[in-house]
Amino acid sequence: MTELKNKRSYIEISADVNQFVQAKLNGYNAKGIEAKTIHDPIWGSTEYSEWEMQLIDSPLIQRLRGISQVGLAVLTYPAARHSRFEHTLGVAAATKRLVDRINVNCSNFQINQNVKNKLVLAAIMHDVGHCFYSHLSESIYGNLKDFAELRKDIKDILGVKPKPHEILSLIIVNCDSFKSFFSNELNYPNKANLDKLLEDVGKIIIGVNITDGDNIESYQTSIINGSFDVDKLDYIKRDSYTAGLALDFDIERLFTKIKVHPISIEGKIEHRLVIQANGVTAIEELTFCKIMLFSYIYYHQKVLITEDIIKDYAQALLKLDLINTYADFLSLDEASLLSLAKNQGDKKPFPSYGNISLAQLADNIRNRTLPKRCLEVSQSIVQNIVINDHGKETELKNLLNKIQTDKSYNLEMLDADINNMISYYTRSNERYIAGFMSRFEGNTYNDILKIRKEIYDELIGVYEKHRQKVDFDVFDIYFVFPSVVSYGTPGEKNVLGRDGKLMSINDFVKLEQWASSFNAYKWRGYVYVTKKINKEYALEACRTVIFDDKIELKELKSFLKI
Repeated sequence: MTELKNKRSYIEISADVNQFVQAKLNGYNAKGIEAKTIHDPIWGSTEYSEWEMQLIDSPLIQRLRGISQVGLAVLTYPAARHSRFEHTLGVAAATKRLVDRINVNCSNFQINQNVKNKLVLAAIMHDVGHCFYSHLSESIYGNLKDFAELRKDIKDILGVKPKPHEILSLIIVNCDSFKSFFSNELNYPNKANLDKLLEDVGKIIIGVNITDGDNIESYQTSIINGSFDVDKLDYIKRDSYTAGLALDFDIERLFTKIKVHPISIEGKIEHRLVIQANGVTAIEELTFCKIMLFSYIYYHQKVLITEDIIKDYAQALLKLDLINTYADFLSLDEASLLSLAKNQGDKKPFPSYGNISLAQLADNIRNRTLPKRCLEVSQSIVQNIVINDHGKETELKNLLNKIQTDKSYNLEMLDADINNMISYYTRSNERYIAGFMSRFEGNTYNDILKIRKEIYDELIGVYEKHRQKVDFDVFDIYFVFPSVVSYGTPGEKNVLGRDGKLMSINDFVKLEQWASSFNAYKWRGYVYVTKKINKEYALEACRTVIFDDKIELKELKSFLKI
């Protein structure tokens, strides 16, 4: 990773993060901390060694107690109050169990203690880069100019596109302050090549394969960051458990089917993490549970709108210079976040868009004062725009005329014509939906703010048409179109058949196709407005801005939940 570490973006962000780590670990004395058994509702009792507890008890990991695992889902699921700290312990526990199980499952391959220690270290450190409200804050600092540049550098040099918090975790693990702490404070069993160890851990966290001489040890990365990694296993199990959702999958069956399998690639041996073919059903269960979690928890409409208010608040902090550095992001937990609004009076950070102040935003979050849903957009609504295209009506009339007038026309010809029409319009629907979503996919905060301004401007015209007084601004309107969820890489050849050949999960079940279709069906986008705005007027404005007047208002209203 030398080339990456020489990049300006890495050097500048690393200096900032190093300062945070130094301040966090200053004065922490790990001496005297002993091994401990910790009890957990998901994984039961797990023994943690002396060095593991020294790291877990450090302020660097303890800060994760103040960062919620499921962001703002607690507003909808009050019992889901677990933090990134519990999740971190769970991933470490799952790593220990999976490594031990792999050693039982494999007759000709064993994971030694040094590698096991490295994997547990990666498990403990994998989420250390998370900031307030977990993935929500990623959407803020991850789009800052220098961070976006660093993500591009990582993609160009290492060939992966990690999440922003994974990049911060990578930097923390490899910064000078953490190396010094690791070297001087932790009783880690083998520090012979510390730089290589921590570089490997960083690679595992961001999803880069580990090499050992001429061998590619990809299984190490896959255990922590792969298609069926321990990170997924814990958060799917833990998040559904605390939310009280009846989602479950057979972890024990999954573990018994996982092996490390050697394959030859261009003269090199890759040790790949695979699942036996008779264990694919466990992957189906896992994928289904993940889809349901997004539908029920992460993309719940109340969660989405509250997250957008937080985004307004965080952007206001940036504009008022109350957050200046990545160290500031890392230093803030959710308890201290809202306190930054104190002593700000009526400062308005968005004068060109509205009159809202930092204090108002903080009060709205604190009091759960949420806008109401005005518009719900689903796949069926987008499809309806195409389905109601008048061109279809013309073609159907032509087909009817052919049936009535052409004496040679038979059932076989009719079947062919109908199938052609279905095929054509299915493709048209897919193209339109893809084009529709591409307008909003990956938009930054400023992009979304402009869309909100477009709706606001259109809404002003609607109010003027109805001769109504305008008593609202852009911050009374929220446009929430979440990203379409990805469910891993089912095309990856990580299923081991009885004949010893590697196949993809898609060779057994059309998991990718199924998950994609189901995801598209469950996807929802929303527009919310405060009580100041007439919902009917807002709907009329949305028709023009979102759908480009391709559908009549009366048709739209019949398909939207108001």
